[in-house]
Amino acid sequence: MKIKLSILLLLMTGLYFAQSNQFIYEYTFKIDSLNRSKSETENMILQTSSKGSKFYSQVRAVYDSTMTAAFKDAQATQKTHFDFTNLKQSKVSTEVIKTYPDYKRTLKRSISSNRLLIDYDKKLDWKISKEKSKVLGYDVQMATTVLHGRKWNVWFAPDIPIQDGPHEFCGLPGLIVKAEDSKGDHQFTLIATKKVTVDSGDLLSKKNREITVNEEKFRKLWADYKKDPVKDLRQTSGSSSISAPVSVSTSITFDGKTYSQDDMLKLMEKERKEALNKTNNFLELDLYK
Repeated sequence: MKIKLSILLLLMTGLYFAQSNQFIYEYTFKIDSLNRSKSETENMILQTSSKGSKFYSQVRAVYDSTMTAAFKDAQATQKTHFDFTNLKQSKVSTEVIKTYPDYKRTLKRSISSNRLLIDYDKKLDWKISKEKSKVLGYDVQMATTVLHGRKWNVWFAPDIPIQDGPHEFCGLPGLIVKAEDSKGDHQFTLIATKKVTVDSGDLLSKKNREITVNEEKFRKLWADYKKDPVKDLRQTSGSSSISAPVSVSTSITFDGKTYSQDDMLKLMEKERKEALNKTNNFLELDLYK
């Protein structure tokens, strides 16, 4: 009931002050298909405006803003040491931008330092079921679709007149408050709402370093990355050391340990290879085949 009242308040205040509505979802996922007993969670934000929406990791937003501020300070002060011991790293790199009213979708994924965009113009093919239930105090109706090789069941609330939802889901007559794939490996559940003031143009903007690719190109880049997961870092540095946005040698502290650039390169190579062995159950399943 608390979430229900919050959503109604968001919609009312948004009409008068043009504020952005934030819908916070708990994302539960099993990234290793060989170990389905283990699941991870991370809070994700669906931020809507009059022109469209952005879906992204709440943890990554904090991480990125902290890193950006730290390196800007380094450029101004020539600081050479950073302590990020207490900075939490995101488990989710996916971002999705949708535009209204056409609901075109842009999927943002990173492969190493490459920030990639994949545009989708085709609308999702929804099959609305007669099955109804209640989620978070709302009367909801079930709908199904197939997205990136996964079958999905979602529950949307007709009482919330927003044709949007978590990840790429959109186009139903009401906000999607819950979504889960048929195998139970990925699930999004609305847990909170809030309102913020945001520039719609900035919310939907694409950065200069982001490259638009098609699915075939994405798969090629992913195959190359698996062969050598630190190739880009090695090429950028030119001397087997991590390139930093400052012109002097740096050291970085994580979890109470201080690493030189060379140490960080070796550590990242080890961690990336280990992660690749355990990461095989992607949300966008068919992109990684």
